[in-house]
Amino acid sequence: MSVIADGVDEIRRAAREELRKGAAQIKLFASGGVVFPAEGHATRHEFSDAELRAAMEAAAARGTYVMAHVDTDEGVRRCLAAGVRSIEHANFVSEETVAMIGAAGAFLLPTFISLVQRVESATTHSPAPAIVANLQRSIARGRQVDAWARKHGVSIGLDTELWGRRRSARSCANSRCAATWTRLRPSCARPPPPMPSVLMHAGRLGTLAEGACADLLVVECDPLSDIGVLLDPQRNLKFIMKGGVVYKNELPA
Repeated sequence: MSVIADGVDEIRRAAREELRKGAAQIKLFASGGVVFPAEGHATRHEFSDAELRAAMEAAAARGTYVMAHVDTDEGVRRCLAAGVRSIEHANFVSEETVAMIGAAGAFLLPTFISLVQRVESATTHSPAPAIVANLQRSIARGRQVDAWARKHGVSIGLDTELWGRRRSARSCANSRCAATWTRLRPSCARPPPPMPSVLMHAGRLGTLAEGACADLLVVECDPLSDIGVLLDPQRNLKFIMKGGVVYKNELPA
């Protein structure tokens, strides 16, 4: 799942190798995380400015981008200065740093559901009580960051970063993503903006146009008004097309 690399040359080599093997983009672990007893862990940032730029250059050479797992003020600001496109988490940042994400034209992907999943699975996986408490604090802090992001007009993506077996992760994504979004954003009825711009696939995803990917869902009711309709795909998804192939069609003739 990951490569440990130190120094500019190793970072560049690792990024190039992952892209050569088919990676769509590069993700950097740019700060400590929350699955530790200490908030944000001991590290405020993991890479030097030159190392961040090396990864950016490798991605740009392939026409793609860099996303960063990063939770801290200093880590986020370093990433933004280097040109990182997508900030994952950012649970422990200040309002000023959130505003900087928007000013830089970067995207914020909170990955709330991954934190919720870890708390809800604590009885099965038995993490230390201090870690569970830290996860709960992270969710609370994430709500504040989310409110600041909406205040400052930051573009927010809805993602999962789910872990576990592929089947259970897919099931969790299908059945709980909308519920988690609704639970954590009670004052915002509308879902986040489409992801194609985050993924650098504008014009190919999220649109009906010649040359776009022929992926289409027809939903009973309006998910922009009530995203909860996606929680019952058997009843509410009336038409499913993927890559131009129709997998379900319950539309009236």
